[in-house]
Amino acid sequence: MGKAPAGAEVGLYVDLVAPVAAGDVIQTESGRRYGVVSVRVQLRGMRVGRQHLRAVVLSPEDELSEGVNVHTIRWYKRGRRRHG
Repeated sequence: MGKAPAGAEVGLYVDLVAPVAAGDVIQTESGRRYGVVSVRVQLRGMRVGRQHLRAVVLSPEDELSEGVNVHTIRWYKRGRRRHG
């Protein structure tokens, strides 16, 4: 699976303590940035508090607005799903 191109809408989830809001920016350690469009907080299950995001992949040339909240995240390998 390749990277989504700039301008594509993607789904992400984050387990941050800080709340994320529409208009915020998520930035990875590699510098890739995502503009948050909407947030849904998980209220039940094993991952209560996980924030599910809809975001747009930003181009490296895109300027950030003054005062925008930028949350830096580190990707980690997902656990393997068990079927059975």
